[in-house]
Amino acid sequence: MAFFLAVANRKGGVGKSTISVMLSYALSVWGGKRVLLIDLDAQSNSSLILQGGAGWIEAQKSSRNVAAYIEDRMYAIDQIKIREYLVHHVGDVKCEDGRRPSLSLIPGSLRFEDMQDELISYYSRGNVPFQQAKLRCASHFRQALQFARSLADVVILDCAPGLSNATAAALALADKVVVPFRPDAVSEFAVDRISQIIEGRAYDDVVAMEPGQRRYVCLANYVRPGGRDQAYIDTIAFNHPTLQTRLPLLPDIANAFDWTEERLALDEKYGDALPTMRALYEELAPTVIG
Repeated sequence: MAFFLAVANRKGGVGKSTISVMLSYALSVWGGKRVLLIDLDAQSNSSLILQGGAGWIEAQKSSRNVAAYIEDRMYAIDQIKIREYLVHHVGDVKCEDGRRPSLSLIPGSLRFEDMQDELISYYSRGNVPFQQAKLRCASHFRQALQFARSLADVVILDCAPGLSNATAAALALADKVVVPFRPDAVSEFAVDRISQIIEGRAYDDVVAMEPGQRRYVCLANYVRPGGRDQAYIDTIAFNHPTLQTRLPLLPDIANAFDWTEERLALDEKYGDALPTMRALYEELAPTVIG
């Protein structure tokens, strides 16, 4: 059964999609694992990185995307099979021996936010109280996503900012949550908040837990040279488990967002960012793949 790894933060602009794809590549190429990425963000950045614009548009036209999957489950008499919505052999990287990594995707969709509103309306039929409808909606997402456990060794859930029903379901299902953050004043509050949601406890109870017992770990991203960001990182690391790896503000990480027709080796794809990517993989791999 798959290990569920969510990448989430209530704050936007922290690099969730970049990190989700980076981990997908590392676990499939270096770890040799079957990886499935589910794009739960309507912005669909992970999908664009792994498919390119033309591939993503085709996924919308053919209804092979996460919004279509969740919506179809509302109306189907029989259980919809999640595997019918997967796009296989995505990405533009190759293994060291030239093979394509075992990397699949359920693409994101611009309709995903609207579809979640439709789901609430669907479960509100017959004057069902809103709170009860919301609980049914959350259950719908959990059941839909947990079907992916048999389809891969690792399922990576790229979550949208905020706390949608889909993100709440992903956090509930996740065996581990990576919480990326920018080293700034706002991030401390965002990390404090999402830690409570993940653990289902008040803040004081969360920080009283042993770091190794918590389901989440923080990751500093967009770290600028010169040590200016260290004070923010130290403040967050004082109260929250934080990876030793720091993702620097590098052009090669930003450039890796661009999809190419030709498959590249990881060193060609990530350039100067490859050592940092390797460090991130080696720090997380014992938890994710043992």
